This record gives sequence, structure tokens and C-alpha cells, in this order.
Amino acid sequence: IQCLCNRLQSATQFEDRRDAVFGLKLFSKKCKLEVGRKSMKILANILQDDRTHSNLIQLTLETLTNVVTYDVDSDEEQSDLSEDIIVELTEKYIESEENVYAVLECITKSDVNVRRAAIQFLTALLRNCTEQVQNIILKKRREGFLKLMNLLDDKREDIQSDTLLLFQILIRSHSNIQRLFVLEHGFQRLSEILVDRYGTDGDVIVEDYLSFLLSLFEYNQLAQSCFRKFSQIVDLFGFFQSVLTGEKCWSTQKVKNVHLFLQIIRTLVSPTNSMENIVACQHIIEKWGVLHCLCGVLTRTTVPTDVLAEIINTIGDIIRGNTENQRVLGPIKKTIVKVHKPTLFNLIYTMVADKKKLFQLRISILYCLQCYLYKNDFGKLMIIQTLLPQTENAANQTTLGHLLISGYLSNDNVASWCSGIALAHLINSNLEYKHELLKVVIAVNQSQTNIKTLMEISIDLLQNLSSSFHKRIATLIFLCTWLSNCSLAVQALISIENSISYLISQICIEPSTNERELLIQSLCSFALGLCLLPSNNNPIQSYSTESFKQLINKRIGINLFQEKLRIISKSEFYIKALEKPQLKFLVSNEMIFDHEFAHLYETLQSSISNILIKQEIISTDNSFIVPT
Repeated sequence: IQCLCNRLQSATQFEDRRDAVFGLKLFSKKCKLEVGRKSMKILANILQDDRTHSNLIQLTLETLTNVVTYDVDSDEEQSDLSEDIIVELTEKYIESEENVYAVLECITKSDVNVRRAAIQFLTALLRNCTEQVQNIILKKRREGFLKLMNLLDDKREDIQSDTLLLFQILIRSHSNIQRLFVLEHGFQRLSEILVDRYGTDGDVIVEDYLSFLLSLFEYNQLAQSCFRKFSQIVDLFGFFQSVLTGEKCWSTQKVKNVHLFLQIIRTLVSPTNSMENIVACQHIIEKWGVLHCLCGVLTRTTVPTDVLAEIINTIGDIIRGNTENQRVLGPIKKTIVKVHKPTLFNLIYTMVADKKKLFQLRISILYCLQCYLYKNDFGKLMIIQTLLPQTENAANQTTLGHLLISGYLSNDNVASWCSGIALAHLINSNLEYKHELLKVVIAVNQSQTNIKTLMEISIDLLQNLSSSFHKRIATLIFLCTWLSNCSLAVQALISIENSISYLISQICIEPSTNERELLIQSLCSFALGLCLLPSNNNPIQSYSTESFKQLINKRIGINLFQEKLRIISKSEFYIKALEKPQLKFLVSNEMIFDHEFAHLYETLQSSISNILIKQEIISTDNSFIVPT
């Protein structure tokens, strides 16, 4: 290596210099540390001083790229080389800003091999020292960033692909570069990639383009807003509407591209965005027919299940909190021939009745249902009305309410958990609907002579020894949602024989190492604690807040009750659910909490604790008596 470096410095003939660089390139993977430390400055000088020989420049760029990249899976690489060494070699090259500008000059060369080698080397520099290289490029806007923007006009596929990978790193977490990209008509230039591929399912270039858009949009509402205002969003929608409605088979590449497209849509309407951005994006997505297109895909039998699940999640985000978009799922469509069940009905049926469907598909349906019910009082009431006592003709029809109740009572863990969570969303933050649900009665035998209220059925499910963990979790979440700020629901609970005794018995169980049983105990504490809240206080002395405080003090103990109540707050399942509304379960064992319940617990748990801490418990003769 030292001999090659000496030869490179002393040689005057082009052929000798080229052969010396070629020799260094051969060593640049197996001995990259030595090559980097001994030849980095010499190679950098070639890029600055000798730009007339394309072959020499290409070899130099490829050698430098090998030095600052490390493929852990390659047998050709130097073994036991740490990432810090690669960063050190990169920093050695960029310590002179002129070295970076020399690479940018190479990018402008007409020789395709030189241009591509320069792009790949700059990408490697950015990957290793992102912020430093970003700032160097930005210092000379005309000589730096704009030269890179011109790469977007290159129609050669290899250059397009490498350029998109470069830009994914270049714009990462740098607001000034992202703003420059928009101002220099970046979206308009990129849209040509899709325009040139209309009528196809897209290729790896489309995948790179979508990956770039996704990285640009994440946590960047300015870029989202600008993209929405340009006509290029129509190009994106138009391209994928043809892809989704086409009859072609689902190739691996098509699946990748559609997944990325759906992730972009979900990013644009993500609940974590500003409300202004969400509403604007939801409107334009519906305006250009994307929502109707996605709903239409649900009926196609050729769509892969994982794609179908992501489409349903995407539909959920598009309709969440948007009245106009929510109507797309709800109404029954009538034609001359027959009445079509609404999309929502078919989805819920799959969630509760089709055990053979992929778990992710059924969970995506629950998320879509949650989004449909979010800020949708009309939709909630429509389902609740199907739960109330019906006329004989209506009672014989299968409704959305019937589906949810059958799922709630099902022995299938996924169906029972999803249905319990859905029932909680029906009444969340709506006192009127909580009162309506108190009227719901269910036949417990085929003759329908023995009926029970939904509250009684729920207590039976909890006390049934054969009920699974997930069924009990969902039932308790439903009950807690029902009891919150609803004194009539608290009265209904107390009136059920042994209901309070059951909750107390669960709370008082000896300490367990089983995390799941601890969560059940904590939920029981939360349910009992909700009866304490002033909003649930009842003029009847035996139902009063004071009586419940006395009960907890005597039968459980304040300290133990508080300890059990706090268990949920320490659970990783709770913390994850609290972060965002989307349901991110990989397997059914992760079905425990959802976002709305986590928010309810976060809001009210401290209020329950404060009542017990601040107010002294006074024993009275009129305290509520619970059967032992």
C-alpha cells in the first residue's frame, strides 16, 4: 500500500497513476484502514487537480467509497473493524470542505460512470457524518445543493435510483435543506418519475421515490403542506389509483410500492399532525377519489392480506374525525337489484366472525371502526339503536350491534377483545349513550325467556372462571368507560349481586408475579375507584362517595388500593397505548390496552388517588354494606 502511494505521488504518466489507484482499490476493502490513513489525502488531491481523465476519477471515487463503507455481511471486508473507524476515516476526508466540493464537481460530469461513482461516494459520506456534510453542502448553495437538485432531471434509471437514495439522507432532519428542496421545485421534478411510468405497477425507482417522500414527510408538516398545494399530489394519487384498480397480479415490487404509498397517506393524515394539516389532507384525499378507490379494493379477492390490512388502517386514518369521510363507510347502498350491506358491516363481520383471517387484518378493522366512531355521534347512535329492544321484524335482522354483542360473548379471544373495545368507543365521553346502553337486554338462552342487562352479562363474564385474560381485560375496559362520569351506571353496577364483592376480592388477592393478573387487579381497582368520583356521587347514602371511601378503607386498605391502582401506569402496554391512537399489535398476546382507555386512565387515576389521600375516611353507621 505504501509503495502504491509512493508510485501515485511520483508518477507522471497517466497510465502509471491509474494503475496505482487500481492497486489501492484492490486493497480498499480488506485493508481499508491502511488504505484510508495512507492514501486519503493523495486520492482527494486527484479529485481536485486531475479532472480530465474520467477513468482515473472513477477509480478514485470507487476506492474512496470502499474505504468509508463497511458491509458486515461481505467476506471481502476487513474483519473486526468498528463503526467508529469508518466515521474516523470519513471525518479525515471531510476535514477539508474543498474535498466535498470536489465530489460535487464530479457529479456534474457528463460521464455516467463518474457521475454515479460520485453520487455513491457522497451518499456514503452523508451516511457516516450526516450533519457535517449537510452543512458543508449548504454553505455554498449554488455550487452545492443546486448541483444535486439538477440530478433529479437525469432520466437514466441507475442515476435516478442512486440520486433518490442520496436525497433520503441529504434531507434527513435538516429543515433548511428540506425548505430549499421545496423552493427549488423538487416535487415537480420528482413527479416526472411517476408520469413516465403511468400504466405500470411501478418499479424499484418508484419504490425509491416513495421512500424519499416518506422520509421527507415524517415529522415535517411544512413539506406536507407544500406537497398538498402542488398538483404533484394528483400525480401520486392518479398513479396508484390505476395500480390498485388494475387486474394485474400482485408482484413483490407492486406490494412494496403500495405499502409505501399507504404509509405516505397515513403520514399525511396522521393523528399526530396538526389539525389544520389533517383536515386539509383528508379533504383532498376524498376529493380526488382515493378514499372511494381504497374502499373499492376491499371487495377484491386477489389483494394480499397484509396489503388489505394496511388499506383498512389507511381508510381509518382518512376518516378519523371527519364527518364527510365517515359517511363513506356507514350508509346502506341500494340498487335496483338488491340492498348492499355497508362497508362497515362487512368489515365488522370479518372482525368478529372470521377466525381464519389474519390477526393483523382483524386488528386493522378494529382501528378503522375506532376511527369511524371518533367524534361521530351519529355513527355511535346508529349502532346503539340496533342494540335496543326492536320490533319482531327488526329483531330477526343481523345488525352492527348484534355483531358486536356476538363478538363480545365469543370464546374467540380476538373477537371478544375487539368487540369489548369497540363497545367502549361507542359510549366514550357521551353520557346520553351510556344511559341508552343501560336499556340493552340480552337473552341468555335460546327460548329468550331469561334476559339480562348488558351490565349483568358483563359481570357474569368477569366471574366466569373459563373467561380468558383478554375477555376479562376487554370487559373491564368497557365497564370502566361506562362507569366514568355516569352515576346511573354506578347505580346499575351496585345493584348487581356480588359485583362489588367480586372487584374487592380481585384487588385483595395475594401479590402475584404474573403481570397479567396484576393488570386485572389494577383494572378492578380503577373500576371501583371510578365509583368514588364526585361526578358519580349519588344522593342515596349507600351509593355515596363517602360510603365507597369507607368501604375501601375497611375491606382493602387505602395503601393497598393505591398500590394496585398504580400498576397500570407502570405497564409497557399502557405506555405504548398512550403514545398514539394506532393499534400496533404484532401478535394477539399484545392485545391489552388501546389509546382511548389509556387516556381515560391517565385523566382519572390521579383524581381517584387524590380523593383518598386528601380526605379523611370517617366511619359511619350508614356505610355501604357489601355481602361477604
